[in-house]
Amino acid sequence: MLMIKLLKNFLNENTKLTKKHHEVNKSFKEIISFFNIITSTILEEDMMILFMDSEMIIRSVFLYEGKGLKVLENKTLNIDDKLIEEKVFIKTYKGNSIYCYISKEFTEKYNNCKYRFAIISLKSDNRKYKKFIEKINYSILNLLTYDNEKYSSYENLLMYLDAIDDGISACDSNGILRYINESACKIIGAKKEEMINKKLDLLTNNAILSQVIKTGKTYMDFEYFLEYNKKTFHLMNSAYPVYAKNKNIIGGIDIFRRIKRSMKVASDLAGYEAVYRFENFIGKSKVFNDSKELAKKFARNDKNILILGESGTGKELFAQAIHNYSHRSNGPFVAINCASFPKDLFDSELFGYDEGAFTGARKGGKLGKFELASGGTLFLDEIGEMPIHLQAKLLRVLETKSISRIGSNKKIDVNIRIIAATNRNLEKMVNNNNFRGDLYYRLKVLYLILPPLVKRGKDIIELTNYFIDKYSKDSDRKVKGMDKEAEKLLLSYDWPGNIRELENIIALSLFICDGEYINKEHLVKAGLKDKNKYSTETINPSKKLSDINRELIIKTLEKTKGNKKRAAEILGVSRNTIYRTLKKNNS
Repeated sequence: MLMIKLLKNFLNENTKLTKKHHEVNKSFKEIISFFNIITSTILEEDMMILFMDSEMIIRSVFLYEGKGLKVLENKTLNIDDKLIEEKVFIKTYKGNSIYCYISKEFTEKYNNCKYRFAIISLKSDNRKYKKFIEKINYSILNLLTYDNEKYSSYENLLMYLDAIDDGISACDSNGILRYINESACKIIGAKKEEMINKKLDLLTNNAILSQVIKTGKTYMDFEYFLEYNKKTFHLMNSAYPVYAKNKNIIGGIDIFRRIKRSMKVASDLAGYEAVYRFENFIGKSKVFNDSKELAKKFARNDKNILILGESGTGKELFAQAIHNYSHRSNGPFVAINCASFPKDLFDSELFGYDEGAFTGARKGGKLGKFELASGGTLFLDEIGEMPIHLQAKLLRVLETKSISRIGSNKKIDVNIRIIAATNRNLEKMVNNNNFRGDLYYRLKVLYLILPPLVKRGKDIIELTNYFIDKYSKDSDRKVKGMDKEAEKLLLSYDWPGNIRELENIIALSLFICDGEYINKEHLVKAGLKDKNKYSTETINPSKKLSDINRELIIKTLEKTKGNKKRAAEILGVSRNTIYRTLKKNNS
């Protein structure tokens, strides 16, 4: 103890206060921390060790007995102006020899911090001191490397979480928010510093994480209205409790996104996807190109569009192309046929419903087409078939840009563009009180009339060649095209079923044709009527492929030698459709 006291007094008299104020940065604090830990385990008796920065300012002192000397910190060592690195030199103090050893300068690689060590002792052993310093420094650097790599991994993890487009937040078991990523802040318009370490109940009065840590329940893929800063955010959320190894809840984490992103995914999965673009269209006739150019102009506007045209002229294809050409192209495209739903189900399809809205209502409720289309386009095909009571509701949506689900009074904002289509005369229906006039004029802000196929001239030949190529690839037939007589017949026909009828005729003609070219006879057998000759073998192909009649199915089965799977592929229907049709007709 007397010797340690002697060393303390020696240092007190051989240090001086620095004139500069030096802040200790994060890296130095870490090094000092490791220095104190390591030195305490290996320091020998009758020895003091100093940790200094590059300017010889003492940052930490450690004694054998395990106590530092705070009074010496931030003082400059003032032993000799001509110190020799890694050499012991002797100072005489009150009749005692004091041995001093100054290490070379070391550099920490992560933040380029420079530092030295000094040993003050009553013993002289240059070689031993050098190894001793190297051992301390080696241990410090190992710990520093591990700590920095660990910290770097932690920092990387945070960067990975910030790169995710979904919002992520986490709280501890006391309901205090401990983490929130950048996306979550963007979604609700908050700053991290406003959120972190705040009680959830102070941030919002309906925090799902508060329920999670109370109940221990997992909530997956549920609709959630988050209230924050006097605003309501419509989200799709999943929330999970976090357990320690002892099975106690230590917190909760939730992952969420804006509802419109989930709706876009749901729409795509349900098959509501706009795949056609204007560049996919076939035809060069003036009347067709005029319609296409007008549709492009309409696409750049966000007004509602009404598409008029006969059945089979491509109204839905135009609706898809308009969507893909518009600023809504990244949003969902949802199509609904107004003639395909029973009146009592139409409301729930369009508006959705809440859980318990009616007997048989799905648990958790259901999103309606308006919500699924939010941020994008809702295509209402055969709008003339929509029930009158729903026409009034649709008009209300167009006016307010909001809907209420069945069984709920909550207003949900929807950002949609309506494209409606019909082959009926809506103006006449308005005059006969079968269609609301106010809705008609709301929809007819922009309107597009598609030309029937018979008015498109040689587009018929171009479309025919496309269908020959399309169906030849799906079969073992090597049909190259049509002969001149077949082309004349196609151009002279009036095409009441338009492009859909043409496609059906060509699809069937390919399987009737045994040579390289489709001729007039093949077309007549496939159902095309020759004005000069009527074939008793003709069939009616003007219906949709999905509604194909018994005669066409039997004809196709003959060509496929009874292979129902192949026949279904040719006709573009399911095998179940073929089975049902044949069973219905006792075939």
